[in-house]
Amino acid sequence: MSGLEEMSREELIALTRALMAENGALRARVAVLEEENAQLRTENAELRERVARLERLLSRNSGNSGMPPSADDLPGRKRPKDRTAGNTGRRRPGKQPGAEGKALAWSDEVADSDIIDHYPQGACGCGTDLGQAADLGVTRAHQQIEIPLVVARRLQHNLHTVACRCGRVHTAARPAGVSAAPV
Repeated sequence: MSGLEEMSREELIALTRALMAENGALRARVAVLEEENAQLRTENAELRERVARLERLLSRNSGNSGMPPSADDLPGRKRPKDRTAGNTGRRRPGKQPGAEGKALAWSDEVADSDIIDHYPQGACGCGTDLGQAADLGVTRAHQQIEIPLVVARRLQHNLHTVACRCGRVHTAARPAGVSAAPV
């Protein structure tokens, strides 16, 4: 700008007017760019939210959501971490070794009408019918709790053992639906 001292007054006025016109055009361009920038910021924020939502959906698998394991093989899905790898020192699910067991208690309060005796059926290996064998008493007993609509009913299944005339001993089979546990 060292040449400004050598310019005439009219030339300086013309230069000033040209600079003012250029400045006005630049201000208008800056206003347009700022408006576009505001729109882009809004669009970018929406895109960031959309990408975050999609990444969250893609990161879901059967290990960290309620999705079935069959969906883990879909394209773009991450397989869940192996639950056994890296879990040293952590408890496994379920009852822990050495923990006290829990079960239903045996009850002596069973109505006589709810005690069902079971005897071995069929024939012995010698051919004698087991219905004629001598009763040696109850070998095992299993209690089953049946819960009707209103009250619980406890049935006791006594499995008898009998001795055939030939000397062989037979025990009644546990009925279907009766648990192998005592209660």
